[in-house]
Amino acid sequence: MILTALLTGARLGEIQALTWKDINFNFKTISISKSWNYMQGGGFQDTKNEGSKRIISVNNNLLDDLKILKDHRKDKSMVFMNQFNTIPSSSALNKKLRQSLKDLGINRSGFHFHSLRHTHVAYLLACGIDIYIISKRLGHTNISTTTRTYSYLIDEYKAKNDEQIRNELDKLSPQEKVNQVSKGNR
Repeated sequence: MILTALLTGARLGEIQALTWKDINFNFKTISISKSWNYMQGGGFQDTKNEGSKRIISVNNNLLDDLKILKDHRKDKSMVFMNQFNTIPSSSALNKKLRQSLKDLGINRSGFHFHSLRHTHVAYLLACGIDIYIISKRLGHTNISTTTRTYSYLIDEYKAKNDEQIRNELDKLSPQEKVNQVSKGNR
């Protein structure tokens, strides 16, 4: 579940609700169409909003791990279940996440399962992925939700992009602009 969150940016309830029908190994996608209501004793519920229903492209590494998981759970329709055949709770997942971070020598107090969503966004922004595409991937109804929620990350990458903009504009010397305009007027 942790890897799925890190590589998809999906919400906890969306990951908890995944069934094998939601995983398309041929098209390399995961369909997010429902959420898991852990607080009411378990069960499916609608996603946060209509915009949250989406199809997410996933990489081969995640699909390979999911195939292994599926082979071990041939009789189960749910993707993620614990040894008691129940959906893992957020507290159990947070405990496992903290232990995994500790085992890796990473000390991040306050890091929890939802932080994986922020990590996913930070990575995509660092790779230069357009904020609109990220917004759709996260299931936000409009881009303003994404820019408001992740503004602290966007500001970090603004300086990097500002430098890139200056470098590109510096390539256009005034003489080159005159030549380009002159050629267009002939």
